[in-house]
Amino acid sequence: MKFTLKDYQTDAVRDVLSNLSKARKYWHNETDKSSFSLTAVTGAGKTVMAAAVFEALFHGNDDFEFDADPGAVVIWFSDDPSLNEQTRFRIMEASDRLAHTALIPVENTFNQAKFDAKKIYFLNTQKLGKNSLLVRGFDQEQIEIKAGARLLEMRPDQHSFTIWDTIQNTIEDPDLTLYLLLDEAHRGMGTPANAEKSTIVQRLINGTNGVPGIPVVLGISATVKRFNDAMELAEKRISLPNVVVDSSKVQESGLIKD
Repeated sequence: MKFTLKDYQTDAVRDVLSNLSKARKYWHNETDKSSFSLTAVTGAGKTVMAAAVFEALFHGNDDFEFDADPGAVVIWFSDDPSLNEQTRFRIMEASDRLAHTALIPVENTFNQAKFDAKKIYFLNTQKLGKNSLLVRGFDQEQIEIKAGARLLEMRPDQHSFTIWDTIQNTIEDPDLTLYLLLDEAHRGMGTPANAEKSTIVQRLINGTNGVPGIPVVLGISATVKRFNDAMELAEKRISLPNVVVDSSKVQESGLIKD
């Protein structure tokens, strides 16, 4: 890390990594999905903490006694592409172990069978909307089962794989672990005004049209109650201990005044 973590940040990162270690074991040993949240007041350094988590997840960290997950793949998801871009640059500013080539904005031209290990893919609701090139053809695809093989029609616009194919193939690869990080996790969680956004997030969490739900879900926000409530209603998942950053400790650190 380029920055020295505050004490409360170190505690939060350690707790998040402990949960991720358990989540990985649950998935690969029992195929159990899991979820938890990180609550941190605005100004607490959420992105710095995330960068420290990702460094340890990809490369290990002796101070945290955390072994790297060589098959770790992260989807960073929000409802705002500009927020994603800000976060990507802040992670690059904070980390000296995460190369810019490991922080990938998913554009409409993206076309891979699976996500690559040790990379963070930035997605937003617009990219998964019904008119996006990344998903075009998914809901209408024709699937045949012949001799145990799944035959898919070629997608339009020269896309051999929709983004949902990529997600499914990544989840089903026993050598990979797919982690979903929901930024500002209170947004789009069941609000009537954001019906489409809510549907997209729920599809990622619970699965859709044969695509399984993402194994490990972490929601980050200053107000994660709506996310936690939604997780209780989601498909069967192990609820790991939520990580709560004490706002008084943030205030004592001098990062925020109120």
